[in-house]
Amino acid sequence: MDRLARPAITTRALTSPRTVDFLKSFDQNLAPYADTIAVREFRDHLRTELAA
Repeated sequence: MDRLARPAITTRALTSPRTVDFLKSFDQNLAPYADTIAVREFRDHLRTELAA
């Protein structure tokens, strides 16, 4: 999952409100898997990129 999703999160992609909304929704759908390493790493990366 992380291998496919992480490249989609770029500073350029995050200028689109639609993309940001999609990623936030996707993040919410990951809640049942929050204890897995891949999801934790993905969420950390997403938070870092959204903050940039």
